[in-house]
Parts: sequence; structure tokens; C-alpha cells
Amino acid sequence: MKKFLKDNWILLLIAALAVFFRYWQITSLPGGLFPDEAANGLDVNNILKGEIQPFYERGNGREALFFYFLAAVVEFFGRGAWQHHVISAGFSVATVIATYFLAKRMFGKNVALLSSFFMAVSSYAVIVSRTAFRANTVPLMATLTLFFLVKFFQAEDKKTKYWSAAASGLFFALGFYTYISFRMMVPLLVGFGALLFLAKRSNWKEVFRVYTKYKLVFAGAFILGISWIANYFYQHPGSFVGRAGHVSIFNKDLNNGNILGTFFDVFIKTMVGFFTEGDLNWRHNVSGQPFLSPYISPFFAVGLILFTIAMFVLLKQVWEQKLKAETVYMALCGTWFWFMLAPEVTTAEGIPHGLRLIGVIPVVFIISAWGIYWVWKKLTVNHHGWPKYYFATLFLSIVAVFNFYLYFVVAAGSPEYYYSFRSDLTSVSEYLNQRNLKDRTYLSLDKFSVQTVDYLTTEKNQPFILVDPAHTYEVKLKKGDQVVFTMSTIYDRIKFTEFHPNAQLVGEYFNQFNELIMLVYEQK
Repeated sequence: MKKFLKDNWILLLIAALAVFFRYWQITSLPGGLFPDEAANGLDVNNILKGEIQPFYERGNGREALFFYFLAAVVEFFGRGAWQHHVISAGFSVATVIATYFLAKRMFGKNVALLSSFFMAVSSYAVIVSRTAFRANTVPLMATLTLFFLVKFFQAEDKKTKYWSAAASGLFFALGFYTYISFRMMVPLLVGFGALLFLAKRSNWKEVFRVYTKYKLVFAGAFILGISWIANYFYQHPGSFVGRAGHVSIFNKDLNNGNILGTFFDVFIKTMVGFFTEGDLNWRHNVSGQPFLSPYISPFFAVGLILFTIAMFVLLKQVWEQKLKAETVYMALCGTWFWFMLAPEVTTAEGIPHGLRLIGVIPVVFIISAWGIYWVWKKLTVNHHGWPKYYFATLFLSIVAVFNFYLYFVVAAGSPEYYYSFRSDLTSVSEYLNQRNLKDRTYLSLDKFSVQTVDYLTTEKNQPFILVDPAHTYEVKLKKGDQVVFTMSTIYDRIKFTEFHPNAQLVGEYFNQFNELIMLVYEQK
């Protein structure tokens, strides 16, 4: 145990940082449950009733792996915002650790430590991890798939190779239960597998003989893992594409008849998002901030250029049948980044879109870490002693403090952050649960937003009658009936009060920013 702590104390410190950044104040930050997050909860309700599926059709279709973890937490701790956010945060912490082990196998311990540290404190990674979307499962499954593949090729004994092949196949299969962007792992693995085979083409019979059993183990684990959802898509072929077609650059409503121009516009905005202006959506990013801090984005640029060049160098080495391990790993990471960029650059809505980019999170920090370490070695080749380590410590501290400030000061102090998660609906749900008079309580709210209230009032059997905000004034009230307006429908109470002069305001509720979030009227 002492040896383990001595050898891994920095990794443990980084893991602790990842936990701190993702779980500190988790019950109040972000403090609300966005309707799309609540929709997951409505599917969890079905799971807890025994409706077990690999895929749920709500909201244009949702892969179910995330929901089963969520169902376990809800079963023990009940329904609420934090119960959802702790699951996504947990996947993010696991990804930080998995990224360390993958980067260590490819580029050594120093790059691995830097990779996991940058991801642990990244405001972009943190804010996405505190958003309870199933997409948070993609980075972990992609990283574990590649980790066990790399371990397989590095292993020398057969037992390790068999177990690594099986684990890689299984995690590859589990990725299809996460989020649609994971599917880009298919061309990544197939393409790289083909290149590695071509590099050994002069001895292809021996390659087939040596690797056939391992490939069968990989395929067996993959088929075993994917069979459930594959069978579902076979029975429901329309669910396989889902919402992707709605936001695609090929959608005429979005590309204005210029597919190529739309693609380049999306691509430029996406790449700029890493350096200057990122996603404006508070649920995906600290609004408007670049996905990478200015302290590491220049090194990401350096690394990305070199990793992209390595992709072409690898082709040359494949042609010459002289592979170099470093080139393979660099090209693998470069391909990982560009392939996982596809779900973003082939869509034309809300660009740059931090959620669709989630599959690149691990490799972005691996490339950034490699770039920093590469520059560091160039600059310190003839320098020794404590000053350079003092500078390194100062640099890393600045990165951590800067990202801490972005999330726990800028985001936490922004009313827009809380509203982006519709935190007012949590207060509304609490009020409805306490009143618990379904036939005497009307809620003025749209059908999308009501998903949050439906879910958070599940245990009280949704004690309200939903009314369309624009037609709330038409409601026929009896003495004692109440009408509840939320933050998004407060304006509609003007016409309501004109038509119901006997309805008196009996409740005004404000958030921590002194913003009005709920009004309650009662017929007298």
C-alpha cells in the first residue's frame, strides 16, 4: 500500500481535484433540472416500473446506459436535481483516471499526469459533467476501448492479450448504449485496423494465424455486448438515426442550399471555439468562453498540428512497412480528434456545440499535454534544478485557479446559468408537492418545460392541471383554486388577472438573485 501511494500520489491528488471540481456544491450548482434532464428521469420512472429497454423513444430517442446508473441512485435517494448530476459527474471523474492510464501507455507518465490534470480542472469538462446528459458516458467508453486495444498490442503474454481483447470489445459495444456520437469509433477502429494490417501485408498469412483467436475474442465480446441494442434497432430501424437528421448540415432548412459553405462555416466556428469563443449555452460551457483556457490552447494548437502531420507520416510508414510506435500513437490520437469532430461539423445548429464535441474531451487534453511537454523539453533541455519546477508548479496552479474562477465564480454568480437549468421549476415542483391538490391547482407552463415538474412530482402523482400559458386566462376557477405561473410564464399572468379580478396574489417567490421565479394566484 505504501509503495502504491508513493508511486501514485500525484495521480491520487489529481483524482481528488477531479472529484472536488465536480462534486463541490453539487446540491446547489447548477441547482435545477433542465427538462431534457428530467426527460431522462421520466424514462427512469419506467425502468423502476419494470420497463427494461436498451433504448427509449422519448425526445427523438435516447440510449439507455446512463439511465440505469441514474435509476439506481433515484431508487436509493429519491428524485431531485443533484441525484442526476452526481451520475454524470461520476462518469467524468472515471474518464479523468482512464485518460491517465491511456496516455501513460502511449506517451509516458508525464504526459499522462498533465492530461488528467487539465481535464480534472477544465471549466468546460466540469460544466458538461454537471449537466446530466447521457453524452457524458461517451468519453469514458471511447477511452477504455482504446486503452485496452493499446494494452493488447503492448502485451507480451497471451493471457493479457485475451483479456485485453475481450475488454476492448465489450467497452466498444457498451459505447453504443451511450450517445450517437460514439458511432464515429467504428470508422476509427476499422480504419486503423486496416492500416496496421497493410503495414504487415508482406506477412499477412502469419498475421492472420497469430491474431485470429484474439479477433474472435474481441468479436465475441462485442457481439455479446451489442446484441441487445442491435436487436432493438433491427426491430425499430427508424430509431437508429434519431435526431441527427434534424440538425444535419444536409437539412435544407439549415444549409440554405449550400452544403459545402455550411460545412466550412461550422468547421471554422468549431475550431475557433477551442481558442476564442466557445459554446454560448450555459449547460455545455461557461457561456462564450473558449473550450480551452488561454494558458493551454496554444500548446493544443502545436500538438494538433504535429499529431495531424503524424497521420500522414503513418501512411508513409504503412507503405514502407516500417511502423514506429510513437507515430502510431500520435496518428491514433489525431484521428480520434478529427473523427470525433464529425458529430459537430456535420450539424448546423447551435455551433459551436459543447455537447456534440464531448467525444473529443479526452484526446484534446492528451494532445494539449503532449504539446506542453514537447515545448517544455525543448526549452529546458539545458536547464536543471528547482527553478524550472517552481515555474511548472506556478503554471499549473494558474491553470487550476483560472478554471476554478470560471466555474465557481463566473458561472455560479450568473443568473443565466441557473435559468439555463430552469431552477425555477424545482421551486415550482416543491410547492406543488406541498400543496398536493391536483383538482384545485393549475400550472401555466409549456409542454416541454413541464417534463421537469412531471418528474419531480412523480411521487405525488403530478398534483396539478397543466394549462397552455397563452390560454391560462380561459381557465374556469372556483373558490380556493390556485393558478401557478413560472419564471417563463409570468408575462401571461397579465391577461389572466384581467379576466379573473377575484383572483388574488397569495405567493411571490424569488431566487438568490432577487429574480421573480414564481407567482401563485388564488380565486377568492
